[in-house]
Amino acid sequence: MRLAVAQRVGFPSVFGLFGGFKAQTMLGVEINPERIAVAQLKKQGSGRYRLAHYHSVEMPEGAMAEGRILDPNTVGLSLANLLSEYKVPTNLPVATAVPAREAIVRLLRLPADLPADELRRVVLEQEAELYIPYPRDQADVDYQPLGLDLSQDGIERIEVLLVAIPKEVVDNYLAVLQAANLKARCVELASFSLIRTIRDQLLQYSPQEAVLLSSIGYDSSEISILVNGIPQFTRTVNIGTVHMRQVLTQALSLPFSRTGELLRTLRLPLLNPNEVLLGGGQAVSRNPGVAAVARVVTDLADELKRSIDFFTSTESNFPVVKVFLAGSGATIGQVDAFLSQSLGMAVELADPFGNILVPDAIEVPLEERPAMGVALGLAMREAGKG
Repeated sequence: MRLAVAQRVGFPSVFGLFGGFKAQTMLGVEINPERIAVAQLKKQGSGRYRLAHYHSVEMPEGAMAEGRILDPNTVGLSLANLLSEYKVPTNLPVATAVPAREAIVRLLRLPADLPADELRRVVLEQEAELYIPYPRDQADVDYQPLGLDLSQDGIERIEVLLVAIPKEVVDNYLAVLQAANLKARCVELASFSLIRTIRDQLLQYSPQEAVLLSSIGYDSSEISILVNGIPQFTRTVNIGTVHMRQVLTQALSLPFSRTGELLRTLRLPLLNPNEVLLGGGQAVSRNPGVAAVARVVTDLADELKRSIDFFTSTESNFPVVKVFLAGSGATIGQVDAFLSQSLGMAVELADPFGNILVPDAIEVPLEERPAMGVALGLAMREAGKG
């Protein structure tokens, strides 16, 4: 088994790739079009961790595009250099994650009386064939039983989360780890890693309430609507920080290379769109760069609205009551408040450090934390545990 899928919030952590090993935390390796990040955590009692390592390096130019790794050896060399520079232990089992845009994720409801062997056969041989739009032997497929659910017709069914990813995608991530002399133990979806880090935030909501989790990445944003911590709806939209940087380039006639730092320092407008705050607290009237970025974020707000409207039209019993933001785009100043005004509902930054102690010797700026969730969520996994 090469993948791993999520369990309900409050249940044990997701199960491992091969299983049967002594429980220990893993080395989390996040690979995305913007950066390569590694994280190591050490357990501090039940459900608590201490940060041992978090480091990142920019993705080599041209090595990754549209969420796919094009040059595993070059990415692996950058990863190996990062591990060596910061003396990160390389003898740990490794967990990594692929973007949701590459995956088929379906929540199935099947007869509750199916024996375990029959359930496995039905999911992997029958149900998977219905949802995978390419030959079954070209996909890595995994599933996780979640528990029993009483349907509207009064029949008890078992809920099963099915995940399928093209083998060529998984193989490229494994090739990166091999090039860095790391031993892969688990591959999962990046959105599952994020969910693991905000477990306590999600526990605030009842099983009858839904929350939306959006990870604003480099070239796309992942949208998941969760009930009881389980994705009921997922989609990817082609809106990310690269598009914000492109409009900054056009609006301010700047080289693209200079827009990354600028994007990190601007603040989106609130209430009065003609006055905004830039880094340093200086008020600027009608700033064309900020206005351009605000239009891109408004487009994202429209996509979030469409996702919520579609979900509530099909799952009317689960109102969406909150939006959580993660990813590099969540570090933009006032993006949570801006989206809250656009959506007319509460929006909060995801806090992946809720159960993680950060030693004084390690500096983790607050404004960067929403972008660190995937690597930290991978590092929370335990080898050989379900």
